[in-house]
Amino acid sequence: MRRYSTISPAEIDASAPHRSSAFNDYYFSITDPIGERQTVFIEGNDLQQRFQSLKPSQTIRIGETGFGTGLTFLVACDQFLKHAPDNVRLQWVSSERYPMLKSQVTKAIGALPLNSNLKTLAYELCQVWPQLIPTCHRRLFCAGRITLDLYFGDSTEVFSDLSGVVDAWCLDGFSPDRNPESWTQKLFQAIADHSHHHTTLSTFTAARVVRDGLSTVGFSVSKVPGFGGKRERLLARFNRSQKPMVWAPKQHLGDTHRIAIVGGGLAGAWTAHALTQRGFPVTVFEQFSPASGASGNAQGITYAKLSIEATPNSLIQLQALAHLDHWFQLLPSNVWQHTGVLLLAQNQPQLAHQERLLKTLPDCHPLMLPVSKVDASSLCGQTLRYGGLHIPPGGWLNPKRCVETLLNHPLIQVQTYHRITSVESTISGPRLQITTSGDRKTYYPCDLLIWANAREANRFTQLPLPFKAVRGQITEIKMRTALKMPICGDAYLAPAWDGVMSCGATYTPNSDDLTPSVEDDQSNLNAINQLTDHVTWSTDDILGHRVSIRTATPDYAPVIGQLADTDVWNSALRGLRHDASYRPNNDLSFITGQYILAGLGSRGTLTAPIATEILVSQILGEVLPSSESVRHALAPDRFLRRDLIRNIS
Repeated sequence: MRRYSTISPAEIDASAPHRSSAFNDYYFSITDPIGERQTVFIEGNDLQQRFQSLKPSQTIRIGETGFGTGLTFLVACDQFLKHAPDNVRLQWVSSERYPMLKSQVTKAIGALPLNSNLKTLAYELCQVWPQLIPTCHRRLFCAGRITLDLYFGDSTEVFSDLSGVVDAWCLDGFSPDRNPESWTQKLFQAIADHSHHHTTLSTFTAARVVRDGLSTVGFSVSKVPGFGGKRERLLARFNRSQKPMVWAPKQHLGDTHRIAIVGGGLAGAWTAHALTQRGFPVTVFEQFSPASGASGNAQGITYAKLSIEATPNSLIQLQALAHLDHWFQLLPSNVWQHTGVLLLAQNQPQLAHQERLLKTLPDCHPLMLPVSKVDASSLCGQTLRYGGLHIPPGGWLNPKRCVETLLNHPLIQVQTYHRITSVESTISGPRLQITTSGDRKTYYPCDLLIWANAREANRFTQLPLPFKAVRGQITEIKMRTALKMPICGDAYLAPAWDGVMSCGATYTPNSDDLTPSVEDDQSNLNAINQLTDHVTWSTDDILGHRVSIRTATPDYAPVIGQLADTDVWNSALRGLRHDASYRPNNDLSFITGQYILAGLGSRGTLTAPIATEILVSQILGEVLPSSESVRHALAPDRFLRRDLIRNIS
């Protein structure tokens, strides 16, 4: 069984905020911490020169073991902003097995002699410091020019399954004699697997185990004078070919940026927002008006339903839940209500599942807490029939207003009532044929095309995707209780908004009938009446209803990534019909400039932001904020691979 990762909080000396009492070691030099970072890691990897030499739209990707206080990251950011051209980006990917609390890192950084630029960066870092949740925490700085992917987890585990390649490494864990588990041969191999021929490496240590370990996996290692009182340190350069990553896309955005997004729902809006955060203008094409489909409900409950096993779908939900407070802070109160959510256990199997789940999650996990019937009732302000899980980061979202907020940006042009009728691939990129009102046809050539139009994408993509329609009806009812947070069971009941409460939603697979049903309204009422005591709703309380069609996948996970070239794949992957572990010798082809984000199902309000970051990182040639296992499991081509393995033509 794939297990969820665990971490342990840092143990900091109460009298010395820069010292780990667990490892009896310091996070940085006490006498000259800035000079140490500058010499060992910035100069060690020749970063100043490399920053200056970056080409337009290029990203330099730096990996680090042992984030600690973040001082190396801050010094690198300062140098990047001083020396890099304006139109390039820095991505910093770091791991920390023993993360500090926000108060601890604030105290440690606050005691340092920082210049004004470093103080500003340090303040921003402390303000967005994540909760101690074992996942990748993505943070953007300096108008999207700097991306921090901070993994709270074991370095070997993180980098063994990294999705992407690194240009420079900073090995900055506690010294090998005091923390040998951070300097293993398995870690060195993981670093080599995610390096290319020009990747460099620097570290403060000159220990034999590190020198030999790096040499064994393909690094040319040299000793140079150490910093301060330390006699020697190590520099290295990778001298072997990059490990083939046959399944991973290689294409990314070039110098021209005509970006088209088809679909004006949550998926399209969050994608447009993520690209504009990096300074890219975007055109969104919507065949009706924004949020006219499944994203048009007045309320959507934002919470996670995790499996006992750490499946890719559960991992992306967990990561999304950890990000909610950060990503949703840009949304006004009439769009996002951070209330928490109650997930009730209405029978013994549901209760058993919740109990098993809590045992599999780390002890320090703040995302899901068990609550009794009495405590759950107190939390929501309504007498309930069941206890269950309290999900503090959750809440409810107005999806329609969320879409409108995200699309209201000077770099986003929204073309409403523009229906895509065809797409052709040209040498210069995709070319859309668009039909507008009055059946007038126009053409839109673009460099990058993102399909965010749910099931409609299947009409245009070469790669067949097994999307299924799931009809859902919500019911709007009179406010009969001052509910403080959403309650979820076999149905959900949301707090009142403008005097109206929402409940639902029905789940009818393989149906795209948009006609409201009296039976579905009654089903919603019956379901919520099973959740509460003393308050019941009848058909006389119904104020309205809305039907929409969700797009789901057979494995209930979203589809994220570049579209595969099916002709090439079908030919190259014939071996999968006889051997499920078959791996081609050469990298596989993808369709230039075409990507998709769809199949978010009933968890779109939760997963759309992090799914978008995975997609945009792939487009920009960055290391993804998810593992390669997760990327592989969510890739559009996964269904093609499965059909080949099952010998389905």
